[in-house]
Amino acid sequence: MEKKVKTGISGLDYLLKGGFLRGRSILLSGPCGSGKSILGMQFIYNGVVKYNESGLYVSFEEEKNRIIENMQTIGLNLKKLEKKKKFVLIGGALGSIGHFMDRVKANPDDMINEIVEVVEENKIKRAVVDSVSLFTMLAKDEHERRKILTKLSNALASSGCTSLLISETKEGTMDISRYGMEEFIVDGVIALFQIRQGDRFVPGIVIRKLRGSSHDKNIRLFNITNKGIVVYPKETLFTEI
Repeated sequence: MEKKVKTGISGLDYLLKGGFLRGRSILLSGPCGSGKSILGMQFIYNGVVKYNESGLYVSFEEEKNRIIENMQTIGLNLKKLEKKKKFVLIGGALGSIGHFMDRVKANPDDMINEIVEVVEENKIKRAVVDSVSLFTMLAKDEHERRKILTKLSNALASSGCTSLLISETKEGTMDISRYGMEEFIVDGVIALFQIRQGDRFVPGIVIRKLRGSSHDKNIRLFNITNKGIVVYPKETLFTEI
């Protein structure tokens, strides 16, 4: 049996029945503030610290220094990983990236090629793209959006990467993607929700899809603590959806 890629996140690997299959792309979706970036960075950080797998984090929203500062608050020392040359962080606002692309007459394919080049040069085994919702905004239409997302997913897989592709969903919905097509391209889907219970919102997580591997199918409780995300695999909010 193929050894699975563990996330190292408390409770999550239990839901995944041990982790992800290597080389697969997983959509990680949820509304603003649901913990997507934290979960993604924990996946990368744990890969380096616990499993000796180099990681790449690509952000199309936040600048690099801001990401490093934010993750330090939950105990993730990214500068230390960079010094060990086991971690690469690429950060920058989509607006500035889009302006640069126009200036040099680049396109989304060029950006994918640049990401793959970083993966291959640094022997990256885990990658996070935050977010594909922003990245695919560079597409001219729905057809191109699907095309570049498919190319990104396939390119990372061909490079031997296990990747999390982050997708922003609309507030107050149970959607699992931004455009309603991302979940059909990837190998798996992890959805984060903010579920209203009375006068409060409770964070829920569910594995909606995981090709080639069994997994838990219930919405489980999780929490964002001062040490990152903790999943409670026995705490059910709802049954299968």
